[in-house]
Amino acid sequence: LDEETAAKQQLQSLEAERSQIDQQIQEAKGILNHFEEKRRLEEAKRLEKKRLAEEREEQEAKRQQVARLVAAIDSERAKRGTLFSGFVDQADFVSKQFDETVTVISTSGNATILLYEGGSWACTSGITKLLHNKLNGRQRTLPKATYVAIGSMDRYYIRFSDGKSEWVGCDGMTALLNKEERTVASIAFGEDWNSYFVVFTDGGWMYESIPQGLIDVIERRQRRGDLTCVSLGPNGEYYVAAKNGRSWWGGVSSKASKAIGNFGNRIRFMDFGDDYTYIFRYS
Repeated sequence: LDEETAAKQQLQSLEAERSQIDQQIQEAKGILNHFEEKRRLEEAKRLEKKRLAEEREEQEAKRQQVARLVAAIDSERAKRGTLFSGFVDQADFVSKQFDETVTVISTSGNATILLYEGGSWACTSGITKLLHNKLNGRQRTLPKATYVAIGSMDRYYIRFSDGKSEWVGCDGMTALLNKEERTVASIAFGEDWNSYFVVFTDGGWMYESIPQGLIDVIERRQRRGDLTCVSLGPNGEYYVAAKNGRSWWGGVSSKASKAIGNFGNRIRFMDFGDDYTYIFRYS
C-alpha cells in the first residue's frame, strides 16, 4: 500500500511539474512568438520600404525618360522652327494649319503642303493632282508620308515611312535618285526644269543648274559635305543650312529680305515660290 501511495504521490508531483512545465513552455512560446512577430513586422516594413524605394526609382526613371523624350521633341521642334511667316497664296489657311508639330512644309507659291508628327497632312488648293492622289484617301495601314517637297512646273518629291519615294522631275535628278543608296534629307527645285539640289542625310549633296550665289557659298565653304537642307526658288532664290547651325540665303526679293531681316539668326528654314512668294520658319 505504501508503494502504491508513493507512486500516486509521485504521479501527482510529476503532473504538477508537467503543468508548470507546460505553462513555462507556453510562456516561452509566447515570448518567442512575440519576437517572431516583431521580426515578421520588421521584415514586412523592410520589404515595403524597399518596394516603395524601388517604385520611386522606377517612377523617377520613367519621369526622366519622359523628360528626355519631351526635351528631344522640343529640341527637334526648335531646330525645325516652331513659328511661321510668309507671303504665299492662301496664307491665312497655311497660318491656321501651321503649328509646332509640323515636320515639313513646302511651297510653290500657289500651293503649300504640310506634314505633321502624327503622320497627318494638310495642303492648300493648287497641289498637283499626281501628288494629291498619293495622299488623299490613303489607307491608314499604308506607310505615312515623312518628307515632301514641291516646286514650280508641278515638280515634287515625296518619301514614305517604308523608305519608298516617288517624284516628278528632270532626267538628271531621276538618274541620281535611282542610283543613290543614301537617304534624301531635302530636295529643292529651281528656276528651270533641270534645276535641282539634293541633300543627303550624311551631309553630302548633288545639284544641277543652281544660282551662282549658292555656288559661291558652297565654294567659300570649300565644298564641305555637312549640309542639312537647301531650298531653291523659281527666281534665283536660295537658302542653305549646315550641320553647325549656320545658314545662308540670297536672291530673295526686297519684300522677303525685309521680312526675313526682322528675325535674323532665328530663321530655321525658308522656301520660295512663283511670283516672289516665300515662307520661313523661325524659333
